[in-house]
Amino acid sequence: MVSVENDIEELAKLLGISKEEAHRRALQEGIRDLRLIKAIELYINNRISVKQAARIAGVNLADWFMIAQEKGLLVQIKPEEIDQELKNLE
Repeated sequence: MVSVENDIEELAKLLGISKEEAHRRALQEGIRDLRLIKAIELYINNRISVKQAARIAGVNLADWFMIAQEKGLLVQIKPEEIDQELKNLE
């Protein structure tokens, strides 16, 4: 636990913020990263759809497509998912 506290203190100094703010930001970023990692894992193992992956990752479909492209993932979307997204835009 001491190492984490040292990391938070160093991060706070680096960013010029309080230790509490550094802790909050680190936790937010960590949660976001873990959600993305899990969404990618489930998606590449064909356990969830594109839309489900985006939801788990906490992003919209457009952002998921960009993430998938950056990660070199094959994106497969069903026509009904496209139709639903188009309805959501109206």
